[in-house]
Amino acid sequence: MRIASQSSTNLSYRTRWSCVFRTVWMLILLAALGLALARFALLYFQAPATVSLLQADVGKAFWIGLRFDLKFLAILVGPFILLSLLFYKASATLWKGFYAFFLLYAFVLLVALNLLSVVNFYYLTFYQGPINALIFGFGEDDTSAIVQTMWQDFPVVSLLALIFIGSSVQWWLAKRWGQWRLNHPLEHSSAMGLTVIVIISVALLALLGRGSVGKFPLRSMHMTVSQDAFVNSMVPSGLHALDLARKERSSNNLGKDPNKALDLAGYATWQEAAQHCYAGVTPTTDDQSLLFQSSPARLAADTPAPHVVMALMESWGRQLMNYDDPQRNDVLGQLRPWIDGKADYFDNAISSENGTHPSLEAVLLDTPISPLTQSLYGYHSYDTSRIQPYKDAGYRTVFLTAGPGSWRQLNTVLLRQGFDEVLDETDILTRFPDASSHTWGLDDEWMFKYAAELLKQADEQGEKVMLFMLSVTNHPPYRIPAHYTPAPLDTTALGTDMATDPAMGLSILQTYQYANNSLGEFLNTLEQQQLLDHTLFAASGDHNGRTLFAYPDSTKLAYKFGVPILFYIPTAYKQNESPVDLHAWSSHQDIFPTLWAHSLPEQQLPRSSGRNLYSPPVQDAMAVSLSASDGGNGVAISEVGAISNLWHPHYLHWTEEGNLVPTNTPSAQLVAQGKRQLACLALSDWRIRHQAIASTQHTH
Repeated sequence: MRIASQSSTNLSYRTRWSCVFRTVWMLILLAALGLALARFALLYFQAPATVSLLQADVGKAFWIGLRFDLKFLAILVGPFILLSLLFYKASATLWKGFYAFFLLYAFVLLVALNLLSVVNFYYLTFYQGPINALIFGFGEDDTSAIVQTMWQDFPVVSLLALIFIGSSVQWWLAKRWGQWRLNHPLEHSSAMGLTVIVIISVALLALLGRGSVGKFPLRSMHMTVSQDAFVNSMVPSGLHALDLARKERSSNNLGKDPNKALDLAGYATWQEAAQHCYAGVTPTTDDQSLLFQSSPARLAADTPAPHVVMALMESWGRQLMNYDDPQRNDVLGQLRPWIDGKADYFDNAISSENGTHPSLEAVLLDTPISPLTQSLYGYHSYDTSRIQPYKDAGYRTVFLTAGPGSWRQLNTVLLRQGFDEVLDETDILTRFPDASSHTWGLDDEWMFKYAAELLKQADEQGEKVMLFMLSVTNHPPYRIPAHYTPAPLDTTALGTDMATDPAMGLSILQTYQYANNSLGEFLNTLEQQQLLDHTLFAASGDHNGRTLFAYPDSTKLAYKFGVPILFYIPTAYKQNESPVDLHAWSSHQDIFPTLWAHSLPEQQLPRSSGRNLYSPPVQDAMAVSLSASDGGNGVAISEVGAISNLWHPHYLHWTEEGNLVPTNTPSAQLVAQGKRQLACLALSDWRIRHQAIASTQHTH
């Protein structure tokens, strides 16, 4: 009887272990199916017309995506098969606790996977790419404002309910499949049979976790399956994309090797990269001449030092300007005369990054590494600062934002980068107590009113001012102040290019018009105050607008990162310059070299790969964005084509219709342009990394 009882107990052990075993494999199957459905949703709802389910690279995206999904699931769920062996002969109480924990873990995991799939879907809609390091701004920006924006712009309750119900169904099916074994105990199974099952399962899980049977495991390099950016964006699940973003974020620890980018680009020294980047410039007496240059004495002796004003406009995308119609769809308001000829509008420009803070750092510090000032490296002053030369020349340097100065610690970190003071919504409210506000700060018009008064007072006191402004209104949740009456707007003017519903589209058009109108009012005020005859002005967008247009493939790469660049250079500050090419490809990198050339004669300046846009064009000049694309950094565009991912180039050429299409036979000129820009990118990385690493070593 004792033998029979013991045998019965052994069978019970095997049966309950089999319950976990079956549940694990069903969880992997159902979770992988859910992730595949999420991938299909991206294809169905967001794919451009040129992408179809039947094309080969789409099938490859699903296949590689599935392999990555199984890799993560094998790592996250598979170990429970081995863990359950530790409880194989545990008491009923211990087993019950382990099994309850396993089921709870499984449910939480399914909810997380499905939640991230939904987040990734809308993230791709908004940012035109899968989840990336910008997502960490949720905790670093004004989190309550982001939550409020999400609540207003997305069906949050419905989505959460869908996630909960879908996860519950997956969990119940997996649990039910596992517990089927409880009603069909392993009465005739042998210990040897179970041992074989365990060994095969562990081997299979190890293979899935490796993702490959070849020499190398499945890695990020395998994510590029197409020359189409949208198809590549289908590969990572929400979980995978978040993991990549985490790694991208952790890479902000710059380590101890300042030559990292130089090595990857194939340069033995930074001097070698500099000579390639700066078109053969060689040092005169020492290496410093490769890093700094003296500006020419361009201004006449009796020309006073000008005020210099730069406005970085929130979400100021370039494409929407193409649909301006003063009678039917007025998106420019009082800015129109300045766009139409009173100022110089460069209509082929791109932003340095695809987020506000990264672009701000790139414009002010010429850094490809971001976030820089929000880390331990933010306590150092960088010699690439675009503002410091103005401070050295005796300017009062002011940063003004319509939002809170505490956002991303701007009110402290910018004081180390050449600014004398950081003014924000609190200062504006002190002057204008009735200023209207919204989720992210005060409405733009009040920032510009404050700026106009600041410049007028400084002018009366004989101060010369370098003023940098950051607007905030043109940002979701989109709304305009109650006192503003918008000019006529019509979403149908956008035709089939509009990628959102008419109500959302109209709200975006209204805030875009309001921001433009406020900027135009500011320029009108400076003109009326007779300040513009001795004020240099520049404006650009921090990044393209969101939601209104979709850029799922490379044909609209120039619009995906497209922003306006607007300059006003008074006649007295132009010195025998050739007619400016307003259609030349330009970028954020060109803004301060242009301002410097017209305001800082005989001044020591950091050398830059950007150029003075009023000088004769350079043959291999390109517009460069540091934004991530096709798994790497660097987008470069010129009149002969474009390059997506400077580190591992994907080349594109122009069609007669003005679209960019991939090519396997790029022109020699385009290849040469890309190599030069890679040298510049590697040099910029080295210059920032070298200073950042040295600053922490000195601190320690």
